[in-house]
Amino acid sequence: MRRGIGGLRRTLVAAIGTAIGALILAVMLLEEPLVQHRLTELASESLNDAIDTVHERMEGGADAREAAFATAAELGVSIKVYQSGMLRADSSRPDRLHEERFDEEPSGRVEPEGDGHMLIGVRDGVVVRAWRQQADLQRVHATVRELLVIGGAMALLVAISLTIVLGRALVEPARELTEVADALARGDLTARAMSERDDELGAIGRALDRMADQLAERIGRLRSEQDRLRTVLNSMVEAVFVTDSLGRIEQTNFALDALVGGDSVGRTPLEALGSEALHEAVRVARRGKAQEVELQISSEQGRRTLRAVLASLPDQAGVVAVLHDLTQLAEAARIRRDFVANASHELRTPLTAIRGFAETLRDGALDDREAAQRFVEVILKHALRLQALADDLTALARAEAVGSPSDLTSVDVARVAREAIQGLAKLAESQETRLALDLSEGLFAMANPRSLDQVLVNLIDNALKYSPADATVTVRAKRVSGFGLDAVAQVPGQGEAIVVEVHNTGPGIDPKHLTRIFERFYRVDTGRSREVGGTGLGLAIVKHLCTGMGAAISVKSPPGKGVTFTIRLRASPDATEADEADEADETDEA
Repeated sequence: MRRGIGGLRRTLVAAIGTAIGALILAVMLLEEPLVQHRLTELASESLNDAIDTVHERMEGGADAREAAFATAAELGVSIKVYQSGMLRADSSRPDRLHEERFDEEPSGRVEPEGDGHMLIGVRDGVVVRAWRQQADLQRVHATVRELLVIGGAMALLVAISLTIVLGRALVEPARELTEVADALARGDLTARAMSERDDELGAIGRALDRMADQLAERIGRLRSEQDRLRTVLNSMVEAVFVTDSLGRIEQTNFALDALVGGDSVGRTPLEALGSEALHEAVRVARRGKAQEVELQISSEQGRRTLRAVLASLPDQAGVVAVLHDLTQLAEAARIRRDFVANASHELRTPLTAIRGFAETLRDGALDDREAAQRFVEVILKHALRLQALADDLTALARAEAVGSPSDLTSVDVARVAREAIQGLAKLAESQETRLALDLSEGLFAMANPRSLDQVLVNLIDNALKYSPADATVTVRAKRVSGFGLDAVAQVPGQGEAIVVEVHNTGPGIDPKHLTRIFERFYRVDTGRSREVGGTGLGLAIVKHLCTGMGAAISVKSPPGKGVTFTIRLRASPDATEADEADEADETDEA
């Protein structure tokens, strides 16, 4: 950088010296015509004065010879006087005259002649010819050139001296500013110019100091934010890593280091975690498309199940990934499934029906043999349903574990709905709630008879539990066109569908609960659920049973209009299969 400052000083000296030299050269080139012009003007003035003086003296009574010699001696010029065209006086030849005539037309301006200037003037027939030698002009030229050379040399010396002084006054402060800027560029934020100059360089120095102060403040804030971010990342339970634009990990937190058992900076996600799915998700996310993927890895803590959420950094500079450990959640889900299989919460509904008919028999129905026989048959039917329900819950847990679909047959939806209503009629009567049916005939759907029965019983029972006295629970069923039309849970496919709705006129469900209503153990009203004996499993079972039948289920609860659960089943291709299925069901029940 010192070389650059020295170069600036040499450039300044060379520029000023060149400018002065060019100026002197220009003056010397212009000197001769300028001096020539000026001397011509001076010669014109002196020759005019000489001619006027000769005329005035001759008009005063002097003869031509006397006027010519006196004026020539006085003004230092040569004078010739002509009268009547003949030479009468010549100051350059005082001893004698020669014959000489003058027949020219005077021009009235100074003309060069020989080594001097000549001017002719005429007045009252007297012609005066004045001539002046150019020796004075040559001396003036020589004098001017000497002065120019001396003055130019002095000016050049002065200019060089001033340049050196200015160089010290300007270049040295510039060098100091350069050193401060270099120090700041190296990261030394304590460097300051501390300039006290009251000029442009001083203003630059103070601006540089302000910039350094702001830079130090901003870098301090960035470091503070970086430390805060590092603290937040390290305090997170989720594992986090950030990659560069090439997909290599450049930042992690403690959770990820603990998960992989060491530092993974500089490695790819495949090298660090050994997951092809995660590696592919990172590759796609690098192109700007957010990704979410589940994966399993082997770690020091054993086999872990993770869900990775990946997003691209601005300008595709890399990918940030958050890994949620789902191992405990998966274990909890397994425990819940076991609980469903063992506890069989939904067994309470058929037990309630059996109890109701048994109490009726105890209270006197035994005396009516016909009624008693009918009640015993219903009790037996619900006992069989109870057994089937317990078996279905166990099968549900197993099916959920392996994802196997239920066996589907053609089912008379209206008949299943009537039986579900009949089985819960006593419960509805005890709760002073009305049950209503709005069914069309010939509604055959592809379903599992027991699963559909359990779904309807659970939904009707749930509606009765959460409906106030004097409310109405309505079961509706109809045939519609288009199967995969439900916005909440669509199932691919075309053709007709059987839609079953269970509606109650109760208080409804707050919209914030609707998206979670089918989750296991989720309760809208915990106190009310405990009061009626619910555990939060009923609707979750309904959801899974519908999924197993390839059906879609949704719920709506407009403010002040109760709750409606809608089941959309694929319509059966013909009624023959339905009749055969009915006969088979009757045989099973017998």
